[in-house]
Amino acid sequence: MASVVFEKVTKKYDNGYVAVKDLNIELEDKEFLVLVGPSGCGKTTSLRMLAGLEDISDGSIYIGGQRVNNVTPKDRDIAMVFQSYALYPHMTVADNMGFSLDLKGVKKKEIRQRVAAAAQQLGIEQLLDRKPAQLSGGQRQRVALGRAIVRSPAVFLMDEPLSNLDAKLRVQARAELSDLHKKVGTTFVYVTHDQAEAMTMGTRIAVMNQGILQQIDTPQNVYEHPNNIFVAGFLGSPSMNFFDAQLIQNNGSLIIKTDGGIPVPIPANRLQRYREFTGRPVVFGIRPEGIYHPQYVPPGIDPVGIPATAKVVELMGHEVIVYFTLGDGTEFLARLDPRAKITPGEQLELQFDLTRFHLFDKESEQVI
Repeated sequence: MASVVFEKVTKKYDNGYVAVKDLNIELEDKEFLVLVGPSGCGKTTSLRMLAGLEDISDGSIYIGGQRVNNVTPKDRDIAMVFQSYALYPHMTVADNMGFSLDLKGVKKKEIRQRVAAAAQQLGIEQLLDRKPAQLSGGQRQRVALGRAIVRSPAVFLMDEPLSNLDAKLRVQARAELSDLHKKVGTTFVYVTHDQAEAMTMGTRIAVMNQGILQQIDTPQNVYEHPNNIFVAGFLGSPSMNFFDAQLIQNNGSLIIKTDGGIPVPIPANRLQRYREFTGRPVVFGIRPEGIYHPQYVPPGIDPVGIPATAKVVELMGHEVIVYFTLGDGTEFLARLDPRAKITPGEQLELQFDLTRFHLFDKESEQVI
């Protein structure tokens, strides 16, 4: 078992493109870290540097306390599961799972024992004599995982291993991977662009953008306390609503006045935090679930009424997603109680929960 450390790691290509810049991450032993972000953010490059498949331009990577910059991939005690499962089509499932052990000269009896144990763990004992062409996508994914498990690595590296599965299988596989992490008790580093995978699987998540680490914390903390506009907008589906605004002083109090002219009073417990930004341009952010239909406002919130007109209504069964417009045409989304009966064109006084909003400095895009 092993800890993993990225220490000021940078990857710069010959053409000058910087894929990863000054990456600092410390993973504890047995942690499940998810690297998440849009395409081109540097998450896969970071994983490949950890695996030894990409050279490091600057900085250091440590596995179990050992600096591995110049250690070959086969000697790093890691196992990697790729987006494409890369199974040998002419081999049976058992042979695919045990192939790496065979190359290392492990005895046949031990290989059979390890393969059987991994197959039982993954529920694929009945598939050991089949070939990849006879397997479904979900079964191939389990075989690829089994091939990694039999090696008993110090660190599991996974590069979007669920992206080839359909939606239903992906949900099931997420749960299986989380359960597998608990069973094997090994450090996991998982790369995905799918925020649902990041939020549901990781002990911590590291959000990246343009090669730079934006925030690393538990999924709940990153969701509820984003560091900047990018993190706030990337996590959440539908994503957070943003309104350009200014902070205006009013008789000792502060008001967020959006460009659409809507005044939002600052609660007393936040006045001190925001006072120095008076008169400066800011961005007011609130998630769709922080907006309520006037008939279904839960107790314990601090609501303020905002007049809006429904534009598009999406009935999702367990919730209603509604696209609203303000008087100046600004659009935003609300996730409302499924009992709310709303028709396009209807005008409502929506209730914004002032215990759940965020304020960002417009220039730096950092949270205030």
